Amino acid sequence: MEILPVLRRSDVKKFFPSRIPESHKGMNGRVLIIGGSADYYGAPILSAMGALNSGCDLVYLYVPECNFDVTRNAMPDFIVKKYSEDYFNKKAAHEIANFAKTCHVALIGPGIGENESVIEGVIEFLRRVHIPTVLDSHAIYALKKIKEFPFEQPIIITPHLNEFEQLIDKELDKSGATELERKKLLYLQMLSKELYINIVLKGKTDYISSDRGEIVKNTTGNAGMTVGGTGDVLAGIIASLISQGASPINAAKAAVFVNGIAGENLFKKKHYCYTASDLANELPYVIKNILD
Repeated sequence: MEILPVLRRSDVKKFFPSRIPESHKGMNGRVLIIGGSADYYGAPILSAMGALNSGCDLVYLYVPECNFDVTRNAMPDFIVKKYSEDYFNKKAAHEIANFAKTCHVALIGPGIGENESVIEGVIEFLRRVHIPTVLDSHAIYALKKIKEFPFEQPIIITPHLNEFEQLIDKELDKSGATELERKKLLYLQMLSKELYINIVLKGKTDYISSDRGEIVKNTTGNAGMTVGGTGDVLAGIIASLISQGASPINAAKAAVFVNGIAGENLFKKKHYCYTASDLANELPYVIKNILD
């Protein structure tokens, strides 16, 4: 099996975009997050925390009307807007499109639910808005309904193993760690090159594949990161770094590394008893330490 490069602190430091001292509000990242549903309201909030705590200027949250009040009251730092109905849909995508074009990046999927209308909404958004887009959770499955690739915009998806298996319609053999890794890498590279997208395959070891099929792995983190919401935070970091000027693939690499280091720091303080909110709040200290 090919020996993959492992992300190191010295590599990751280079992926963070520099900031112009004379810049003003909005120049260092305007992130749009679309998520939430009748079932899940917390996920987009966690993504927004991950984005803000990774250095972007502004986070806009578009959530269904049923989530609006709780999202608006979560933090004063978010700019919260709403669409009607309990799940994202084609009509909502159409309504959001013009505003979305004023943002640097979109993240679609945290807590968005599994209603069929979600897929239609994601496809409509991708058709109308051509800014870099991160797809998370159920939004990833829109790729199964799209016939023409590559996209006009860069795409990053962030599946865990079960979501990846559903996306490729294959159940990978988990009987042995070596064989599982081999198959992960095979299909990861194949899908990245075929669709020309960047993929973060989350797990104990994270695998990050560029749209050219170049794969690196990340080994930071620990078992405490199985707590709900850590993937939402990760997606927010990726979107934030893209909005600040990082390339999609470099943003993905830096994000998985710092997310994992945040988990390692929290383990020292709290053992495995930390939350995704803790993780998001640890990010500024991790990033400062890397960049100093």
